Amino acid sequence: MTNYKTAYTFQPFSFRGIARFAEASIWRLLGIQFLFSFIVAAVFVWFVNHAWMPVIDESIEKMPKKGDISLGSLNWPTGSSVHVQGPEGEPFMRLDIEPSGITNVIESVDLVLAFESKRLFLGSSLGFGLLVVPYPLNIEIPFNKTELKPWWGARSHLILLCFGFLVSVVLILSWSFLGFLYMFPVKIFFGNRLSLRSAWQLASAANIPAAMLMSLGILMYGLKQIELVSFAFLWLLHLIFPWVYLIFSPFFVPKHNFKKDYKIKKNAKSYKTNPFNQTSARNKKNDNPFDN
Repeated sequence: MTNYKTAYTFQPFSFRGIARFAEASIWRLLGIQFLFSFIVAAVFVWFVNHAWMPVIDESIEKMPKKGDISLGSLNWPTGSSVHVQGPEGEPFMRLDIEPSGITNVIESVDLVLAFESKRLFLGSSLGFGLLVVPYPLNIEIPFNKTELKPWWGARSHLILLCFGFLVSVVLILSWSFLGFLYMFPVKIFFGNRLSLRSAWQLASAANIPAAMLMSLGILMYGLKQIELVSFAFLWLLHLIFPWVYLIFSPFFVPKHNFKKDYKIKKNAKSYKTNPFNQTSARNKKNDNPFDN
């Protein structure tokens, strides 16, 4: 039979695999979290590059040579406007720039960004309404082809790389935080099997399968195998998914008597450090090369 403590812990997909993280080292847990957060971040970066970047590139190409956002207002030459949408069959994003004012924001695609004279509108085909973001008053932002095209061309890949790194870091921090929240019900119902640290490690690892499910959803959505509504349903499902592992994985963790284990360790330590222990004295005596 495989020793539970020495079993190679690397896969966070089965109930037994998640259970093994309860007694794995903290460095193994962090290593596995980093590996899978990198995979999820790579899928995020691929989707942004595939679905949104072409729309942004084309929008910059169609901008006028002069213009900016300053004093809370979009300043463009009279009559200038930009309307760019993704390729037919891939309605991921639409970008509208209309300084004269937008009377109707078209929410026919999955993500809509509409710039008017004073505000930015964010919308979606899900029909949840528009998020209105006013322009900053104290910042001047270049918003023209002459300045944005070389700036964006030189930094777009670096921005994608930083975005991927940020996604990876946020995932690891969120898994740790959610593990802290989830460990209390796990400890309450499985206190005879898990210490607080073991419960936290198991609860943190239980979030990894949900993140992988979400990355699979992003991949399928980016390839247009599912629509935005199905993707939104998958996002809700991934919030519930960790609880399946939190309910069943602790049954695969061996029972422990933590008070008894602590007492055994304490007695063993005092036994080794006791100078009057006969076995210790005999061992010291036998170490003498001149002892007959």
